[in-house]
Amino acid sequence: MDSDEALAQIRGWFTTRLGKHVLNAEKAILEQLLPGFFGYDLLQVSVQNTPLFDASPVRHRYAMSLVQDDPNDFRANATCLPFQDDSLDVVLLHHLLDFFQSPHKLLREAARVALPMGHLVIIGFNPVSLWGAYQPVGRLRQQAPWFGDFIRPGRLMDWLNVLNFKIDRAQYTTYGLPLAGYSGKIPDYSHGLSRNANLPFGAVYVIVARKQVGTITPIKPRWHQNRAFGRLSVVPPMANGASRNNRNKDTGED
Repeated sequence: MDSDEALAQIRGWFTTRLGKHVLNAEKAILEQLLPGFFGYDLLQVSVQNTPLFDASPVRHRYAMSLVQDDPNDFRANATCLPFQDDSLDVVLLHHLLDFFQSPHKLLREAARVALPMGHLVIIGFNPVSLWGAYQPVGRLRQQAPWFGDFIRPGRLMDWLNVLNFKIDRAQYTTYGLPLAGYSGKIPDYSHGLSRNANLPFGAVYVIVARKQVGTITPIKPRWHQNRAFGRLSVVPPMANGASRNNRNKDTGED
């Protein structure tokens, strides 16, 4: 369900008490992960407009929203990103796969723009959780975020392997119910778990994958035919992927 109306509902949900609770939990994980990712360019594509990359040391950071509130907002088609092949060091997909009718297409596009050995960070709702158990109830009421199609982490990892990504890590958070008590507090059992437990039934997963270098086909040397023992004529090897000097200039960054 990737209509503008549905996306607006999801963005609005992230401004609620429950949505802010999830966003803060996700930020806490990213604050641990992002300082370890280096490079020149990072792209965040999200269903909401809050930047999540404050902890990143990457020089150029772009936040692309699917809901445009301001004419100056950077908005584009998530399945046709305005970046060259192999041009971004880090690509962060924030809950996009949960709400797109063609998640495979979106994932292939993210894989296209990621540099070889670059990082792809995917944040999504986990159907194998208490939140996943509540989803059928919320879907009947057509409420955000429950009308989405949550993807199992294991299935997503299989897709990434097909796209030549290696899974670096999977982290989980938010182990409570998607409800607020009478006190206004949201029950979350994360505090009762060991920090190192990382049990795979948290409501939110953060998967980090690294794009593997493609296989290079060797170019055979060509001998001069008019000399029996002529000099070896070698075709210069072609670069694998786009050069950093040829990166997309559409963003206006130096």
